[in-house]
Amino acid sequence: MCIFCIGQSAYDIIIPMTEPIVENRKYRITEQFECGGGPALNASFLIAKWGAPVQLISRIGDDEYGERIKKVLEEQKVGLDYLIPDKKIKTPYSFIFSNKGNGSRTLFNFPGELEEVVFSMPEENVDVILSDGHEPEITLQAVKKYKNAVSIIDAGTYRESTYKVAKEVDYIVCSEDFAKQYTGKVINLQNSESYEKIFKEVEKINHKNVVITLGSRGLLYRQDGKIKHFPAYEVNTVDTNGAGDVFHGAFAYGVYKKMKLIDILKISSMAAAISTESLGAQTSIPKLQTVIDSINS
Repeated sequence: MCIFCIGQSAYDIIIPMTEPIVENRKYRITEQFECGGGPALNASFLIAKWGAPVQLISRIGDDEYGERIKKVLEEQKVGLDYLIPDKKIKTPYSFIFSNKGNGSRTLFNFPGELEEVVFSMPEENVDVILSDGHEPEITLQAVKKYKNAVSIIDAGTYRESTYKVAKEVDYIVCSEDFAKQYTGKVINLQNSESYEKIFKEVEKINHKNVVITLGSRGLLYRQDGKIKHFPAYEVNTVDTNGAGDVFHGAFAYGVYKKMKLIDILKISSMAAAISTESLGAQTSIPKLQTVIDSINS
């Protein structure tokens, strides 16, 4: 019994800034912070930290960044038994400029060139599949093989590969950007009729379950037939990098634990909120008890 996290791993190099980046200027950098990153990696790290069995299905190169990532994941007891066998890939990495003033971030990702590979699904008892859409064929292979597993797509931005996976999963947990790119419409929380139409359009992708995350404005979800708004928890935001990954990892954990949807949304929202209070993605993931205590306080 375990959770599969399928998708991208990366090495993050985070550079704190005190102002927005402006082109045609020179910046003197006096500090930087490094840690593992990538949607699938961050989610798997959270799941392992919270005590659930998890396997990361991702491409990690045989290089310095890859070795650093693997060491941290092994220490956290993230399963690396089924890494995708792409011998030519260099570990993806990102330069992330984090604005200390408002917590926003600008990200430059170097994904590496992916080779076509043959990946055989292992004989596992899989309860939950979480995909970030970066390995669509492998994800669809997993969804087909593990018919009893609950499948989730972390849909950050609209791409054909993400859409292809979204049509087949049980839960579309997407960002406001994905909803806007897919529908061509902007979510206005002051107009319930308008945002309900957008929500229903996203639901039509697979006619199953949808959650739309709105960052600091909370999220939209359906319960008892009604589309509802769940506000975000208020925190002192320092760095939003990886908050979405944390949300999705906590969501998968909640599904694995067979929690009620509203409770899943609470722990996911609180975990993501707390993660923004410090620098980094993987390194800012809170303990489960911290999240629970914060919800109950």
